[in-house]
Amino acid sequence: MTVYGDDNPYDPAIHPPLHGRESMLSLDSYAGGSSPPQPEYGGHSYCPGSSWSASFGYDGAGGSYAPVLGAGPPPSRFPSKAKRTYGSALGQPIPEEGADEEAYDLSLLGSAAPMGNSNRYDPIKEDEDDVSPGFDVTAALGPMTSHDEDFMKKLQAQEASGMLTGGLGQGFHADVQMRDAELLTQPDVVQRSISRSFSRRKPSARLGRFETIRQRGQDEANRKGEVIEVILEEGPGADLSSIEGLSTVASNDFRRSTFPTKEGKTEIFYPQPNWKPPTMRWPYLTLLIVLSAGLSGVQEILFQKFHKNPIIKFVSPDDVDAWLYFAVKFLPTLVAVTFGVFWQFTDFEVRRLEAFYQLSRQQGALASKSINADYVTSYSFWRPFRAIKLGHYAVALSSLASTLAVSLVPTCAAASIMLTPNRKERIQNPSDEKEIFVAAVWSRLLTITLALCAVLGCGLLYVLQSRRSGLLSDVRGIAGLASMAVVSHVLMDFKDMDTAKHKDIHQKLKRRRYMLRNSSLAPYEGSSAKVEAESEQDDGTHLSEHPHPLMLRPMGSIPFIIGLILFAGLIPTFLFTDAQVLTDKAAWVVTALAVILKLCWGAMDTTVRMMEPYYILSKRHAHSKTLTLDYTALPFAYMPLRALLNGHFLVFLVGFGSVMVEFLTILVTSLATVDGQDFIMGYYGKGKWKDPNDKDSELLNSGQETIRSFYITLGATLFILIYMFVVSNMVFWRRRHPFLPRQPNTIASILAFIHQSKMLYNFVGTSKLNNTEMAKKLDDGKTYGLGWFTGRDGQTHCGVDQEELTSSYKHGVDYTTMNNPWNAQWDVL
Repeated sequence: MTVYGDDNPYDPAIHPPLHGRESMLSLDSYAGGSSPPQPEYGGHSYCPGSSWSASFGYDGAGGSYAPVLGAGPPPSRFPSKAKRTYGSALGQPIPEEGADEEAYDLSLLGSAAPMGNSNRYDPIKEDEDDVSPGFDVTAALGPMTSHDEDFMKKLQAQEASGMLTGGLGQGFHADVQMRDAELLTQPDVVQRSISRSFSRRKPSARLGRFETIRQRGQDEANRKGEVIEVILEEGPGADLSSIEGLSTVASNDFRRSTFPTKEGKTEIFYPQPNWKPPTMRWPYLTLLIVLSAGLSGVQEILFQKFHKNPIIKFVSPDDVDAWLYFAVKFLPTLVAVTFGVFWQFTDFEVRRLEAFYQLSRQQGALASKSINADYVTSYSFWRPFRAIKLGHYAVALSSLASTLAVSLVPTCAAASIMLTPNRKERIQNPSDEKEIFVAAVWSRLLTITLALCAVLGCGLLYVLQSRRSGLLSDVRGIAGLASMAVVSHVLMDFKDMDTAKHKDIHQKLKRRRYMLRNSSLAPYEGSSAKVEAESEQDDGTHLSEHPHPLMLRPMGSIPFIIGLILFAGLIPTFLFTDAQVLTDKAAWVVTALAVILKLCWGAMDTTVRMMEPYYILSKRHAHSKTLTLDYTALPFAYMPLRALLNGHFLVFLVGFGSVMVEFLTILVTSLATVDGQDFIMGYYGKGKWKDPNDKDSELLNSGQETIRSFYITLGATLFILIYMFVVSNMVFWRRRHPFLPRQPNTIASILAFIHQSKMLYNFVGTSKLNNTEMAKKLDDGKTYGLGWFTGRDGQTHCGVDQEELTSSYKHGVDYTTMNNPWNAQWDVL
């Protein structure tokens, strides 16, 4: 139609009004009884008379579209009952077009103009890429303009009243919905993985309908890794409270806020992931068992063969082949130390991840047995007893085996090699043959210890493989815990705990239970006799009130430094003085002292690993990768290299010292049987004896050492001790000042640092991301710090948040009272 300049197409006198026709989609779709399309974004709405609800953008004046009345039935207002299958639609005929109907070109929908009154038609953009709408930041923080103070105040008021905003606390929602009949008709998928065969459910001879639904539903959730909601067609005839579903939650208010519910009609099955680090999987555990049993058998064979017959005979160590000399001198202690390192790998991972397994249990776990449990900084010798008291049997088994492997095995291995004759006889008869035997008592003790480690390994293998870990991937750093805590309302439990001590946190949470569902933390408010009994058994054992671990405080660091000095002075004392009688009678004492120093250094190493991310954050404006940084999850040999690449040189020095201290035990053991006076030239001729058969030759009564090996061993030992002394002083002087309100050694302590942080908006929907994906998502240019900040509720809090913070943290200074001087206690300041 041609329009001239004086022709107004909107003049009703010239052009009669056009009647709209029914939508291209609504006639056919509504007639089929399906639900009308719902708007994706709530920017505008149409009047109730409209039957068209579109998701297209709308910028014009308000208006509504009234459809032409058709002969078909009215559209349904209820959602479709269709399942996630297309089987029901296969039998319906495809509707043909009427003779007077115009064919629909659905390819034009992508270029449809906005609906509403408009003064003109905008030209259609050519070759425009489809861009999916991004996350609406205003849903979290509101439009950041000067006219939105009221909006921000409303958000802060909601947070202050306990209602999370910006996508936090949305709760769990079913990913897949199916009927029980559909679940039962699906083929049963057999798990063929060897690693899952230990934890696989034992088949029962007879299973009822609802027991089968329970098993099939859980297996389907585990297979798909999604939350599955099963619609039950008839009421359950059995108690389904033992499934991983909503029947374990008793509070209706809690269920509405966290879990999807259809009481009495549906059951929810959550996936039970089973991620484990390599050192907790059955191949590695089997290796430990075989290694323990094999070494025990080898030690017994050596005892039977060399208890009465010497391993080697020699007059001077120079007469012994180099490889044989190494095998006798260093190999036993080297194997023992390596054996202990292998056990340490498993023990550390078991202790680090035990809390998450406890949370993933059917009825969750008490806070004191999960999020308040500390196995990172606890004393190693008391750790197994503490674990047994809490019912953490995996930790008890691994800690006991690791303690035996690290401390007792090297000591017994060093003491089981016996040199004869004794020092006095060697001095009197330097030209006599020297023989090396296997000591009876120490050899049998070593055999028993290794066999006990094998038994403990079998128990640990059974415990770890008969349960699921509850983790989809590794949980590293602050980011790992933050991604778990944003789904439910668990953050509200940590209100006003920013600077609280461990004792205060325990008192508030000791009667509460928490659980891990679908890779997210949530409170558990169910009740049962077992739950009540466990709540009454909680004895409230508290952690240290000091914000620093022991090895960063003068109480721990100074005695350790003094011990290094004394041990460094002990070595030349028993080598070059008459105190050598002590090592001649009990050479294992020197090895035991070296093991004690190694354990103390390991405690300092663990402390520095744990505190490093928070120390970096306390310096302000830290990179986002600091949130995913977790040195406690790295193997002890790989950690120094990773720290060096990250530029954290103090962590590198401590980690490298952990590698060197393992060799300290080997070196001092070889020095324990040496008379150092023999190697001092001109020591009044003492230590030198002439061979009566050869007047030009000189013999040494030094036992197993040559001149070269003695000085190399002594120099390496003193170098390691000096290195440990220097690095321990650096750690003490650079980390002795507290930079945290409390130690970040429990899950609860870390969550209390971030419960009001605005950075939590960045973690919405990240509960199933691994560490690499999380680091990539957070790498958006923001920086982070530890200090005082304005939280989501508008109040001042202390913890970790994105910059800019209000102030840095200074221990003992409350920033909230500095802003309110009328509330400050000036007599205390």
